[in-house]
Amino acid sequence: MNLILHPFNYLYRMRYVSLILIALLGCTSLPQTPSGSYLGLLQFPEITYHIYLDWSGPVPVVLNTTFKAQEFSLDTIYFSQDSLHFRLSDFYSEYNGKFNKSQNRIEGQWIGEDSVRYPLDFISVIADTVSGLTPRTPGTYSYQPPPLQKDGITVCDRTGENFDSLALDSLVQQIMDKKFSDVHSLLIARNNCLVVEEYFYRYDMNFVYNIQSATKSVVSALTGIAIENREIKNVNETLCNNLPNYETLACNSQHKDLTLQHLLTMSTGIAWDEQTYDYTDARNTLAIAANEKDQFLYLLSLPRKTTDPVFTYNSLNHSLMNAVLRNATHLENKQELTERLLKPLGIEKSYIDEPSPMGTIGDIGLRPRDMLKFGLMYLNEGKWNAKQVVSPDWVRESTTTKIQLTPTLGYGYFWWTKVFRWKDKPVQSFFAWGYGDQYIFVVPDAALVVVMSGSNWTTNPEGQAMQIVQTVLSAME
Repeated sequence: MNLILHPFNYLYRMRYVSLILIALLGCTSLPQTPSGSYLGLLQFPEITYHIYLDWSGPVPVVLNTTFKAQEFSLDTIYFSQDSLHFRLSDFYSEYNGKFNKSQNRIEGQWIGEDSVRYPLDFISVIADTVSGLTPRTPGTYSYQPPPLQKDGITVCDRTGENFDSLALDSLVQQIMDKKFSDVHSLLIARNNCLVVEEYFYRYDMNFVYNIQSATKSVVSALTGIAIENREIKNVNETLCNNLPNYETLACNSQHKDLTLQHLLTMSTGIAWDEQTYDYTDARNTLAIAANEKDQFLYLLSLPRKTTDPVFTYNSLNHSLMNAVLRNATHLENKQELTERLLKPLGIEKSYIDEPSPMGTIGDIGLRPRDMLKFGLMYLNEGKWNAKQVVSPDWVRESTTTKIQLTPTLGYGYFWWTKVFRWKDKPVQSFFAWGYGDQYIFVVPDAALVVVMSGSNWTTNPEGQAMQIVQTVLSAME
């Protein structure tokens, strides 16, 4: 995969022009130590990494800007005489290079964990031109209709779908200007037609995102398919009767009446808290469970605080539902997902987590356009390209609010629900949400689907994405 996206010929010309200007101005001194911004291309057989070196402060900082800037955790970094050295124990790698004063560049080698040496030279660049550092190269946004691909998605110009062009231009410009944090992609479809498809930083339409907990909405679809196939009778079936090997706990006095509906609506009543603290915090219940050999045993050993339908977000409910599906369908989760959803939707490139010790898969990875297909299928009551994939009854049932969390936010069967404003009236929507701002919004009355991906790591499902969707609705006639 070739990730070389920068106009290096231009940068080389600018460097030489700068040297000429220095000479013409009578300044013959050259930098004695590296200073400013440097970019290096580390070429491996299957990928080219963009390594950015920020030497604007007293201590140099090394970042991986292949997609979006991430700082490397360095064990050591120093510059002695004319040589730069840094080491990354996490990658079993180190770098040795020498500063070429006359060309203001650092020439050296990256030594990988296999002790193979890879040439890596850092050339002086203007920070604004390094797209991994910013959403886009600074400038004014210019709209282009999405390209037509052979993926079953129809594309249109936004003006034909009654959008306010200036309002959408302003929205994308705000993302470019970082008024919305860490947005990687924005796709907008109306009337089954993709009208806006924008990517930021170095991401593009081929990048497969871990959609995190938006996967739960995919599992909701699989549950509906299993019910339609009569592999599961209905959502009132108990966990006790559907979780082999865990009957002792699933069928005890406190859990025996737990139903699949409890799982799907996040209302099991089991003592759990994964939203008060960040997922990196040891007090987060999911973080504790992650260190357990058998997460189901840990979860079902916790006390059940209430039998009332009180919402408590619990990511292991998704894993339990996958275990139920595996038992009911007699298919491994990966096969079930592939045969029943990915293939019917024409999704050819995806990522599926390896099964957990309990045999269930976790999060999946999809491209933004494939996330859009899933949203469009739900907009059309379970149909994709005239084929009924999920029953319309399940689409309506699963995306209807079962638990009201706030006046405008609710939860269905592994789908969030939200009330927006459109044409000065409330309008219902439902959405899949994943950690880091992975979203699939569906607003049926407006025939609208909005997809976003990002790295805005928050445990609040009602983040900046709500403002973005409201802006899109406000731009629609």
